[in-house]
Amino acid sequence: MQRQEQEPFKCKFSAYLKNVRNLSTLLKSVHFKDTASCKISELGISFLLEESRCVFAKCIITHSVFEEYTYESPVGLTEDIQGPGREAYDEEGSVVFEVNLAILLTCLNTFGTANVPTGYEGQGYSGHGASGSTTAVKITYDGPGTTLNFVLEDDGIVTTCRIPTCDSEESMLFDFNEDSHAKIILKSEWLEEGLRDLDATSDRVVMRLSTVIPHLRISSLGTIENLDVNYSLGDVLESFQFPYDRPIESSYNFVHVLHALRACQVAQKATILIDDNAFMKMQFLIPAAERKWMYTEYSFSPLEL
Repeated sequence: MQRQEQEPFKCKFSAYLKNVRNLSTLLKSVHFKDTASCKISELGISFLLEESRCVFAKCIITHSVFEEYTYESPVGLTEDIQGPGREAYDEEGSVVFEVNLAILLTCLNTFGTANVPTGYEGQGYSGHGASGSTTAVKITYDGPGTTLNFVLEDDGIVTTCRIPTCDSEESMLFDFNEDSHAKIILKSEWLEEGLRDLDATSDRVVMRLSTVIPHLRISSLGTIENLDVNYSLGDVLESFQFPYDRPIESSYNFVHVLHALRACQVAQKATILIDDNAFMKMQFLIPAAERKWMYTEYSFSPLEL
């Protein structure tokens, strides 16, 4: 049976989290601007932010982190059928729309319980706020033209937030070379400490990788002095993979790189990837619950190509 041309493309999405802090913590790790592109699929929810086509931030909360998760794409989406809302879906059936991240975060903190970091026992967090209370949230979305709905429940009190959505503009991500790149793994706190030690007056940060010690040097070129932070395998670096036969050095906008501090503060592990065109990614592993993780990734374009 053919879908009528006038009928809008609707989806069915519903998800439940027993602790709203998980989602709030993840969103804050990328919140350097308010407008975000949200993507909902069978695999989970992701949010993408970009600035000047030079820095991108993406966070992902997979379906396994939720206590309940259901997503159904419109029937016959892969067929060549057009109609209102069809452009909101990609080839895999995922729905994409824009949402205001500041409003979303305010909604999640309705009961004042979303601002306390959460994790699992033994990793620095208790999983509860200072008061010991948690807020549960149910999220629903029915497709293009509808609101993104949050039903929050805390100690028997229930409130509903409906956040307007709009069509998402296509983001032009740069082409990172997944087949040829250097890879570094370290604790996120070490990366955070190094970035904070650099000269805040600098307009650029330089990343230098080499097979000899120090394996990674992060430098700031300030107006008063140049500062270096050195990392070596076996000292701070947990893993160092370097496929090149000579050192590589590349520069990035320092303000853009400092956005990643939002993720450093809540992550346990950080991975730095730099490809043969000097494009850089910083990936962060964020605890959600015992044996469950969320993910944030920053991507940076070099100042010189």
